[in-house]
Amino acid sequence: MAAAAAALLLLLLAAAAGPGRVGAGRARRDALREELLLSPLPAGDVAATFQFRTRWDADLPRGAVSHYRLFPKALGRLVAALGVQELHLALTQGFWRTRTWGQPPLQAPAGAELWVWFQPTVTDVDKAWKELSNILSGIFCASLNFIDSTNTVTPTASFKPLGLANGTDHHLLRYAVLPREVVCTENLTPWKKLLPCGSKAGLAVLLKAERLFHSSYHSQAVHIRPICRFSHFEWL
Repeated sequence: MAAAAAALLLLLLAAAAGPGRVGAGRARRDALREELLLSPLPAGDVAATFQFRTRWDADLPRGAVSHYRLFPKALGRLVAALGVQELHLALTQGFWRTRTWGQPPLQAPAGAELWVWFQPTVTDVDKAWKELSNILSGIFCASLNFIDSTNTVTPTASFKPLGLANGTDHHLLRYAVLPREVVCTENLTPWKKLLPCGSKAGLAVLLKAERLFHSSYHSQAVHIRPICRFSHFEWL
């Protein structure tokens, strides 16, 4: 059996937004979908892409958050408290060989990458950004607490919102990368705990650290973005 040359773990979380609150007459539309894509690579290697997509029916701008059936509570409370519109975090080991393997499912540099869009209601974006990176550092056992003003930028021509957005005020965007961050088992364990069943059921039972961290390329990511409440889950 060929060894996996590349492994990508994507936790895609979407918060449903739209007009109207969730009332007693309408059931919540929380949903979870898991996918595994195996792609053959040159020299007999294989790329394994795991995707865990969760839809969370909550109205974050209005603070209407009262349930955590499938969505990880640690992240749900965080984005609600700090006014996060979108959150994108990637922890990557190795380099994707684009010339040989083609384009990756999602681009991510080596080390730790974090970029966040905040809601317009956030008055002190820098304070919220610092608090967010510190809390994420504890959740993922990563050195994100080293993110500060010296390695944070506010892009003006890139990193557009990937989800539902009413505007692109780049003053609400923050980006940072820690290229020396070493990705190891300590980062994988808390990542798997964000799944509804952890590593006890579903495709997560295949996520073995001894396999993943012996691959040529390994990347685990979390992407949170708002979607229209009335969109189909297949479009997340």
